[in-house]
Amino acid sequence: MKRTTYCYLFCSYLLFVPTLSFAWGWDGHKLICALAETQLTDSARKMVDQLLADGEELSGGAVDFPISCLWPDDVRYEDRKGTYEHHFINVPDDAVTVDYERDCAALTCTATGVQQALTYLGSETDGKREVARRAAALRFLGHYIGDVHQPMHVGNSSDWGGNKIKVTWYGKDSNLHKVWDYEMLEKMNVRYPSSLPFLQSIPVEQNSQRVAEWFNESLKLGRSNAYANVDGELVKNGDQLGIAYLNRNKPVLLQRLTLAAHRLANLLNAIAAGEQPRAFTLTPN
Repeated sequence: MKRTTYCYLFCSYLLFVPTLSFAWGWDGHKLICALAETQLTDSARKMVDQLLADGEELSGGAVDFPISCLWPDDVRYEDRKGTYEHHFINVPDDAVTVDYERDCAALTCTATGVQQALTYLGSETDGKREVARRAAALRFLGHYIGDVHQPMHVGNSSDWGGNKIKVTWYGKDSNLHKVWDYEMLEKMNVRYPSSLPFLQSIPVEQNSQRVAEWFNESLKLGRSNAYANVDGELVKNGDQLGIAYLNRNKPVLLQRLTLAAHRLANLLNAIAAGEQPRAFTLTPN
């Protein structure tokens, strides 16, 4: 009953939110977390199950892991507004790498959101407040790792990660960020849970264990794929995007979904084994 009530309230709320994009859409985020669940060790599975049960204290109550990964998009507009900027990191248009001192100077970006979630998940709990905070951290981590792997969430400052680039997608008004969040996945018929077996069959090429490098991967793919049209020119306001753009980017989308799930599972497995992963390392001046 609680899950139904939560979904009803969340869905009703979204009807009144104007032109907002939700990274990977509902299906993408649920698929990432569901796929990650299949790769957990026994100890990580036990840890996640306990944290999901502890989520009873959070708004909306206890839900399963795929559904819990939608929660951060809800609460960033309500009782956890301070997490809004934890969903993205914008960089100068000519940047080739992410610079945390430059791009996250106020400590409000995806990198600090991931860092915070990892820190809380690796911390001991000795009170009700800490238990709820750790349960929330699981939801935030699941969602943020998905965000990190969507190239437009490491996008240009000038266009707000593609949100200000108005395009036509298959004849309908859209923007470049929305195209990458969910409209390409919809055209590919990538759905939760029906697409889970297909995603499980895709080999994962793990080329970096360092969380800090994952942001640079997305930035590079944004430059080479998201912002670039099939003719090699930059996507601009008024461009029409369709089948050619979709076909070019299908492999990227599938790679990012499966890689996000694989890396999320690795982080949770490491925490359950007593390790403390970091998004980045703070260095003194």
